[in-house]
Amino acid sequence: MQIHQVAPDEWRLWRDIRLEALSSDPEEFGSALAVEQRYGEDEWRDRAAEGLKVVALDPDPVALVAATAKPEGLYLYSMWVRASHRGRGIGEGLVRTVLAWAAEQGWKVVVLRVWEDNLPARRLYRRLGFRQAEDPEYMEFQVS
Repeated sequence: MQIHQVAPDEWRLWRDIRLEALSSDPEEFGSALAVEQRYGEDEWRDRAAEGLKVVALDPDPVALVAATAKPEGLYLYSMWVRASHRGRGIGEGLVRTVLAWAAEQGWKVVVLRVWEDNLPARRLYRRLGFRQAEDPEYMEFQVS
């Protein structure tokens, strides 16, 4: 398993795993498969270049996570692992990669949104040092 930071010219890699995630677990995302399937190359290139995009390769993409700047801190989003690869520590590797990048870039806080009933994800984030934010759907991590 390889954790890989997606370069802007690797937009197809990001597109393919993102569309798979939207197809597999649409309720977990703030977008819709039908919407993102209509994006052209320019839109995918822009998305791949914005913030941080990370995939797990085995050898093909099996997981993804992204992070972007928000007023409240670095926002971690689009965390997803293919069902056949869950429970193997891939999610932890992805989140650790984002946290390391956040520290390198000088971020003080990483925030994320996770549904209250997504207990496996909440356990993962707590284990990695995230704490409940004021809003019950959000968690945050203080970067040291």
